[in-house]
Amino acid sequence: MSSSTKQSEPSSFVREELERALAEQSSGIAGFELISSSPLKAAARVDLLEGESIIVSITSRGFQLHSPSEAPMDPDHDSETVFETIEQLLQTVSPQYEQSRRNALLAKLESLADPA
Repeated sequence: MSSSTKQSEPSSFVREELERALAEQSSGIAGFELISSSPLKAAARVDLLEGESIIVSITSRGFQLHSPSEAPMDPDHDSETVFETIEQLLQTVSPQYEQSRRNALLAKLESLADPA
């Protein structure tokens, strides 16, 4: 490998992964904001369609849910439940997330079925 090959900085990998995962869920959440990042963990405030906000973090273990009052960068405050995907986490906390995903899927299927 040449020395000019650019690679992602290790400190930005988890941040980029969290941002990508949440951006892909844009139809099922109201928005998100990255609030902290380190080489091993990143956290974001996620605004749910129900109008509530939650804190979501990602580590090498997976995605975790935190209350807005927790300090998500403190390993002593990690929740015990770890989700493999952001979809699993959001389905757990947001009934409107699942409905929004279903509606988006149906709209895509209808557009494929409509030859016009």
